[in-house]
Amino acid sequence: MPTPDPGYLIPATPYPTTTRSMAGPTFSGPPAVTPTPDPYVTIYNRTTQFNLTHTAEAFAFDLTAPPLIIDFRVEPKMITREKYATSDTDIKGGLIKQTYPSETAWFTVTVRDRESGKIAAEDGFGKLFSADTRKSVFVGELGDYLIEFSGNDVKTHVLMRAGGV
Repeated sequence: MPTPDPGYLIPATPYPTTTRSMAGPTFSGPPAVTPTPDPYVTIYNRTTQFNLTHTAEAFAFDLTAPPLIIDFRVEPKMITREKYATSDTDIKGGLIKQTYPSETAWFTVTVRDRESGKIAAEDGFGKLFSADTRKSVFVGELGDYLIEFSGNDVKTHVLMRAGGV
């Protein structure tokens, strides 16, 4: 069943081309897609460095049009060390370079009810959380919330969106 014409295009005559004895290849591009608007409103979009002098920040938000979606990406401080390694099966040893996240790198997103302090949602990187560097926190209920970001030895990019403001 054909889809109804949304009325954006006006029918026209194709551009005249010369005729050749051998047909050339034809290119058909991808179908035209009308972009759908993002149904969410961006309320916070920021990159922040957390370290010993800046370990936490908090924001109050009255969620009147759920959901609240907090997407975050963490770049932990990386440690590189060189170690001389030997092997029982190999006569020659060598210098091995290892790079890994700092043990002091962590980040936490906590969403609390402002009145009771009850945690509505929480996730993060390091400490009690996994080492995944990209995560999302989802809150689907109305409420007056305190949103806390805390961390150490990390650079974070946080995008927070709500259903409407």
